[in-house]
Amino acid sequence: MSVQNTAMLPANILTSNQYEERQIKANTEEDALGRDAFLQLFTTQLKNQNPLSPMDNEAFVAQLAQFSSLEAMKGVQGSMEEMAAESKTEKFLLGSTLLGKTLNLDGSSIRGGAGRAITAQALMPSRAETAVFSVYEASSGQLIHREEFENLQPGSFELNWDGTNAQGDEMPDGTYNFAMTGEKGGERFMVPLVAEQKITAVSWNTESQTMKFEIEDGRILDMAEIDRIQI
Repeated sequence: MSVQNTAMLPANILTSNQYEERQIKANTEEDALGRDAFLQLFTTQLKNQNPLSPMDNEAFVAQLAQFSSLEAMKGVQGSMEEMAAESKTEKFLLGSTLLGKTLNLDGSSIRGGAGRAITAQALMPSRAETAVFSVYEASSGQLIHREEFENLQPGSFELNWDGTNAQGDEMPDGTYNFAMTGEKGGERFMVPLVAEQKITAVSWNTESQTMKFEIEDGRILDMAEIDRIQI
């Protein structure tokens, strides 16, 4: 009589070959065996193994090693989840200390209108005999505001827009492009613009696992978009 003849065994008893086939099938399924299911399957096999053909030592050790590896992976996963939770808490605490702080952002595109006055800083790289500050509606490219200056010195120069067009009409809430050009000796050059915005809210993005900062003009920024934070 062959000990591998499954017709001689009760239906709930697995041979070593059947157990190995079941393991291979379980590992190829979309959801892998968890720790508890693995242990239950392993102990069931030990209880119901064929006494005439018990599991050999190599297979027994291999399955114990598999269980140990699964247990270790479970521990690593738990540690990583704890670290992620602690990191989120720390970043939130850091973010809360930044509420009300001022950011220096690129001033070439600003949200304004709806009665809001916008202030930007022109960083003059050199003296300009003349300079022109322009505000355009971002969606249409239409010129909204134009202001001319003379004899500007190198350094920071404040620019203000009251949110109205050339006729004094209030512009709607939206995105507006700021631009400034200077001219010296017949040569024209672009002037970098910087806008100041305060941080009004801090949030957490679960997909990217990063902090998001909402600023007073309504935009939401990533940390990577922020170059400088000041009081």
